[in-house]
Amino acid sequence: MVNFRIFIALSLALSLAQVLPAQAATVPSFVGAHTGPIGTLTVSDPKVAGKYTANTLVSIGGHWLVLPRGTAGFDISFTDGGATRRFLVVRPEPANSGAAAFMMLHGSGGTPEAQANLTSIGNAVVADGFWAVLPESLDNEWNDNPGYSTGVDDVGFNAKVIDIVTGYLHLDAKRVFVSGLSDGAFMAERLGCELSDRIAAVALVAGTMSNGLSSACEPATPRPIMFIDGTADPIVPYDGGRLGVMSAPDAFSFWLSRHNCTASSTMNTALPDVANDGTTISVARNAGCGSGGEVRLYTVTNGGHTWPGGSQYLPESMIGKTSADMNANDEIWSFFSAHPL
Repeated sequence: MVNFRIFIALSLALSLAQVLPAQAATVPSFVGAHTGPIGTLTVSDPKVAGKYTANTLVSIGGHWLVLPRGTAGFDISFTDGGATRRFLVVRPEPANSGAAAFMMLHGSGGTPEAQANLTSIGNAVVADGFWAVLPESLDNEWNDNPGYSTGVDDVGFNAKVIDIVTGYLHLDAKRVFVSGLSDGAFMAERLGCELSDRIAAVALVAGTMSNGLSSACEPATPRPIMFIDGTADPIVPYDGGRLGVMSAPDAFSFWLSRHNCTASSTMNTALPDVANDGTTISVARNAGCGSGGEVRLYTVTNGGHTWPGGSQYLPESMIGKTSADMNANDEIWSFFSAHPL
């Protein structure tokens, strides 16, 4: 959907400006080629953040990644549909067993490493103990539209990622959550529609719902879902229309219907305006749902095509403002952790 080729370089520049370089140690853990039910997995040598600097800059899969103290990063690749696919893992160091999997899908033109950098998800890994799992798309975009029957099977690919992290890395199969930014947000929503037996909850940032998905989304069991959308997003309009997407309020209403929620149960609150950045945030929440689930919409007034609390990865003139009135990682994790399978 949205081409973010430029943001990769700028995200790296932002990261470099904030990092104290250090020599990254490596540890032998799950390293090498392994044969499993889905074929051969190639696991890279984990890079461990330095103990004496706040952040360490490492290279994984040819991409630069910022690792905060107390984390390690590695990638896993395998063949799927005749193509080599990969995903990045950022985990606590030392590793913990049975942790939740916080999947995070990058935007169009992005990479897992750039997504990890612009969101600073490693800091949340340290604080909350989950493993961040960041799959990589093919050709810089996700096949988030089920109408594209001849496209890449990204639903199947992400299902295999879940197989690997739960069966091979021993993460908790009842706590697999998926989030995404922009094109990755729409893909995360599609996974929530088609893999509802495996994904516990979904979070979209700078994404609503495509018309193509709305006509095909019939989850066996609707899962809790939240949206974070800016009213001044120049790429995925809050009011919908362009690019064949719903408005954010209409996407919220779509999922209220899927969850059999009582509309009068929606509660609206304003978050504290803690930053002088020209944005404010309100949240609509509805947990009065026949499904037992919950639906939320965070409206970032004057917010852009951005991740609240993350980096301003491109100029405001191109993507709008990044709100500092909340940390999206913290809000999403609070939502996820309340909704295991």
